[in-house]
Amino acid sequence: MKELIQKNAEEIAIVIYDAPLPPKYFRLTKRFIRSLFVTVPLLLGGASLLLFLWGFGTRLRDTPSPTLPKVINESESRVNSLETEIESLKATNQALAERLSSAPATTATEDPYLLLIKKPYGMQNLIAQNKVTLDQFEYVPEANKSLFKFQIISADSETRVTGHVLVFMISDAGVSAYPADANAAALTGIKYSLGEPFAVSRLRPTNAQFSQKPLGESVRFLIYIFSREGDLLLIKETETYPIGAKS
Repeated sequence: MKELIQKNAEEIAIVIYDAPLPPKYFRLTKRFIRSLFVTVPLLLGGASLLLFLWGFGTRLRDTPSPTLPKVINESESRVNSLETEIESLKATNQALAERLSSAPATTATEDPYLLLIKKPYGMQNLIAQNKVTLDQFEYVPEANKSLFKFQIISADSETRVTGHVLVFMISDAGVSAYPADANAAALTGIKYSLGEPFAVSRLRPTNAQFSQKPLGESVRFLIYIFSREGDLLLIKETETYPIGAKS
C-alpha cells in the first residue's frame, strides 16, 4: 500500500468543498496542466508576435521611400558641373598643345592694332566669324574714376563663348587698361589672359572701371576680345565721348 501511494501518478485530483452543497471532485491529467501553463502561453505569445510583425510589415509597406537630402542633390549637381568643366579644360589644353606644336601663324593685317597687347603664339584672327558683338555702350564719369559699360552678345545663343576681354581708355592723359593689373605689363606687352574672363551664351554685361581720369576734351575706348585659347574674336573702337558728361 505504501508503494502505491509513493508511485508517481499521471492524474491530479482536486476536491472543492462548497457547503452546504456536496463537495465537487475533479481529476486533471498532468499533460493537461502542462498544456494549460506552458503550451497555451507559448501559442498566445507566438500569435501576438505574428500579429505584431504583420502590422509592422503593413506600416513599412505603406511608408513612402525616403528622399535624398537637398544637400546631396546640390553636391551631385556641383560634381556634374565640375566634370563638364574638366572636359572643357582638357579640350582647351589639347588645342593649345596642337597649336604650340605647329608653326607660328603669319602676321595678320590687324596685328598693328593690337596696341600694347602681346600677340598670343599661334593666334588666329576669327573676327570675320562674328562669334560675338558689342552693344549698349555707356560712359559714366565719376569724381575719382571712370566707368565704361557695355554688353557682350553671343551670335549663337546655343553656343557658349568663353574668353578674355581687355579695354583701353584713350585720352590726352595717355592710355589706361582694364583690368587694372594689365597696366603693369604695358611696357613688356599685355598678355591676353590678363583680360577679364567671361562666358556668354546670350549676353553678358561688362563694367570696365578705370582709376585714372581722362584728360582733354574727349575720351574713347578700344575693346579687344580673345577666346580662351588666345584667338582674336573682336576689336572695337568706340565713338568719342565728351569728358565730364554722361553719354
